[in-house]
Amino acid sequence: MHESQIHQNRRRPFVERFLVVLVALTCLRIWFGPFPLLERAEAQIPDAGLQRKQLIDEARRTNELLSDIKRILEAQTLHPAPEGADNQRR
Repeated sequence: MHESQIHQNRRRPFVERFLVVLVALTCLRIWFGPFPLLERAEAQIPDAGLQRKQLIDEARRTNELLSDIKRILEAQTLHPAPEGADNQRR
């Protein structure tokens, strides 16, 4: 036998074992399904009632602010002072 044949004969069982392990791992992956390396993003189920309540609360707060602005405008006279475009007084 030549040296190359001896070397190939020694390498052959290693390659065969490697292929068997690779096929076994592939079968296990198919059997159990994919294992994600990163966690999946899981969406929360929207709570429509809570969303409506938040919208109503915000609408009430907006109405309060607008009522305050209306009361100030009715009770006082505003005297805006014109300023330059660079916001520096002259």
